[in-house]
Amino acid sequence: MAATPPVPTGLGVGSWIERRARIAPERVALVAGDRPVSYAELARRVRRLANGLRRLGVGHGDRVAWVGANHTSFLEALFATGLVGAALAPVNHRLAPGEIGAVLADTEPCVLIEHGPAPATPVPASVRHRVGVAWATGDGLDFEALVAGSPEDPVEVPVGMDDLCLLPHTSGTTGPAKGVMLTHANVTWNVVNFLTCADLRGDDVTVAIAPFFRVGGTGVNVLPVLFLGGTVVVPDDPTPDGILQAMERQRVTVGFGNPDLLDALARSGRWPRADLSSLRFAVTGGAPVPERLLRTWLDRGVTLLQGYGLSEAAPLVLLLDPASALGKVGAAGRPPLLVDIRIVHPDGTVAGPGETGELLVRGPNVMAGYWNRPQATREALSADGWLRTGDAARRDDDGDVWIVDRVADRLLVDGRPVYPGDVERVLSGHPSVADVGVVQVATGGARDTLAAVVVLAAGSTATGAELLAFGRRHLAADRAPASVTFVDRLPRNSVGKLLRARLRALVSAGS
Repeated sequence: MAATPPVPTGLGVGSWIERRARIAPERVALVAGDRPVSYAELARRVRRLANGLRRLGVGHGDRVAWVGANHTSFLEALFATGLVGAALAPVNHRLAPGEIGAVLADTEPCVLIEHGPAPATPVPASVRHRVGVAWATGDGLDFEALVAGSPEDPVEVPVGMDDLCLLPHTSGTTGPAKGVMLTHANVTWNVVNFLTCADLRGDDVTVAIAPFFRVGGTGVNVLPVLFLGGTVVVPDDPTPDGILQAMERQRVTVGFGNPDLLDALARSGRWPRADLSSLRFAVTGGAPVPERLLRTWLDRGVTLLQGYGLSEAAPLVLLLDPASALGKVGAAGRPPLLVDIRIVHPDGTVAGPGETGELLVRGPNVMAGYWNRPQATREALSADGWLRTGDAARRDDDGDVWIVDRVADRLLVDGRPVYPGDVERVLSGHPSVADVGVVQVATGGARDTLAAVVVLAAGSTATGAELLAFGRRHLAADRAPASVTFVDRLPRNSVGKLLRARLRALVSAGS
């Protein structure tokens, strides 16, 4: 007879696996490649890792950094740090070594866990131990050895819901990357919010394909499924073919990925024959969702649910209901039960239906603030808890919200405000457009004009004149681009966000 799991000392995120092991120990929590890991086994490993981290000197309030691609060890580290009252600080491993070093220096972790070596990365003096996943560090510390060599004793560390749980960094698209302080309460309420608006079930199987260093990589599908006692598949092969194979083999029921990733799956050679009959829906967001992508997945019997979130909200803010998925292409939907939103003009007055303003968010999922940045925190969070997202949005007559663009990206054309995102959404409706970015350029004439930078869909032969005519038919005169530049790909950062500052150089190079 299996031993009774210890009683957790608190309600924090670190206790979730222990609690699930107490309810259903034999259910599969993780699939690492093809190897199933039960909740009982995962609870034992998390407990051992927590004791191992304590042996390395990790205590309440400390940070443990993670650098590397997705791996089940990341999730074990998240729950283990939660047990000991420390915070996991995931770092984007796709950044340049100097940028990774800057994030580490900002976070000041005492332990660095690395999935794969990163010898060129500057490591701050705060790091007392480096632990390697699937490689030997200079310290000789191996993740599996740390787990195996540590006791399974209960971890009796008081952890409060207001204690720090996760410390990710923003992507830095609009300025220096900032550490986002997400508490145990923030992460927990985000899961509760998902359960109020998405059809998640206790026997769901999901696949972890969005990077764990992004809040959405864990907060959209992974943590909600584990909270409910379902199964998370972490593929060994992260290629589109490998992901589709894992989805088939493990009978995945729900998924999440940004549009670029879901489009890559749909362009895979395995796509036409992939068995997706188990998949009920997939959530997507982070960028505009083209109608062709929605229809491509719907043709395979899978509904894509468009949503909107940000790291500072852990991340869920809006989700579109399934019935509106095709009728409102581009809409992000409505807030879940415990999220409040406002759309306001620059003077603070509330915008009416159809009017564009800045989206404000309030709820128990909203961050505690930015790490070591009190001024940035005051600028983003009001005294009564409203978060300024920096995103321009509008609400339609039905109450659904459309994310228009970044507020800072607003242009003035003939004295009237124009958001590039509005123009890009229209041009994306052309069947030959795979991706598009819009920028304002000086022409030397009486007024500046808009230029479109376009990536054509595979096999398309559309001309610039054709796309310009399409724009004139569907856009007001001050919003229709005056030129088109074709490129092989748009400049995007490591998490897929468009780098608008680089578009102007592409237009100049193509003229």
